[in-house]
Amino acid sequence: MNANKLTDKQFEKFCLLIKERLGIHIGEAKRELVQSKVSKLMRENDLSCASYDEYYNLILPGNNSLWTTFVDEITIHKTNFFREDNHFNFIRDKMDTILKNNPRIFKNFEIRVWSSACSTGDEAYTIAMVLKEYLPPGINIKILATDISSKVISEAQQAEYILDSEDLINPYYLNKYFIKNENKYRIINDIKNLVSFRTFNLMNAFPFKNNFDIIFCRNVMIYFDSPTQEELIKKFYNVLVPGGLLFIGHSESLTQKQYKFNYLQPTIYMRTEQ
Repeated sequence: MNANKLTDKQFEKFCLLIKERLGIHIGEAKRELVQSKVSKLMRENDLSCASYDEYYNLILPGNNSLWTTFVDEITIHKTNFFREDNHFNFIRDKMDTILKNNPRIFKNFEIRVWSSACSTGDEAYTIAMVLKEYLPPGINIKILATDISSKVISEAQQAEYILDSEDLINPYYLNKYFIKNENKYRIINDIKNLVSFRTFNLMNAFPFKNNFDIIFCRNVMIYFDSPTQEELIKKFYNVLVPGGLLFIGHSESLTQKQYKFNYLQPTIYMRTEQ
């Protein structure tokens, strides 16, 4: 394998491929990181590539295991239980208002939620626990959790976690919804069964037959440029029911972007139009 540094042209090719397929904008400051990750993949897969160009050509088809592994490596998977917990507190404290603004939930006795960049599932399972606690009885909880990385989706489906200091789980939830097994905590089936996991690329057309009541897309758009963010916001709007909520990350904002959502409070927006 060629251990030389990525040339400007090679770096540009990888960045363009990542931008076109994943929506992720990578600047010059990430050149060494991209080089490190690509070199690692070439080495680990024992590809015996003579150059970065050869590796690029191998992943270019986009429908093979090498591309899948590349996506797993190049994307960020930072997550924890109850991360940015003001969103879960909002659901808890505003449940009556949520149900009033969105009569579909009571009408159909179900709530449809999309955790659109779920990583290893911490967010989706947190949503499930909060809804289980605070929704009125008799409402069916349906949570779709998606991520572009098949690796983290596989981990999420296992529903077993080694918790750390950033997992801000109240002992009540820990005792009620987890089973401890040595150094791991397993989500109980009553919560696990509320979530369906799928691999999905947010850059693709949304194929959903039924719209959502709540969408979480947190700390993802920070990796996209402004036109990509606006397009994604528009797509989210179109798959939310009137009265539906969009939660974005604390480091994100819709300020200076075109959108139809009604602003509720920082990082929380609602679709109001029919």
